[in-house]
Amino acid sequence: MLLVGMVSPTSAHAPQGMLSCETEKQPVNIPSMPLARAIEILSRQTGCPVLIDPILMDGRTSAAVKGAYTPQVALLHLFGSVHIDVTATVSGLSVSPLDAAALTSGDTRSGLRSAP
Repeated sequence: MLLVGMVSPTSAHAPQGMLSCETEKQPVNIPSMPLARAIEILSRQTGCPVLIDPILMDGRTSAAVKGAYTPQVALLHLFGSVHIDVTATVSGLSVSPLDAAALTSGDTRSGLRSAP
């Protein structure tokens, strides 16, 4: 597993802050790019570290995500049609595959924009 993003010493002891990873909408603006880089940018933009198996990112291109989303929902959108589960934990967000297809290399996803 790989942790993308950093947990500050103050947030490591404050599970309430991690609740914002699943409940507080934040502005997100990430163009389509290699998925690993997109997840890194999402983590930096939202302050929510992401725990993910590198095989889930291998060879994948993210969908573009622009709008106001919770970090949890934005992460789901970055994966496009890949069947994953994103769970908020005390240390950020955790990504798990929902089926074997999620473990194979992906293709380019179409962009996603939110309604105002």
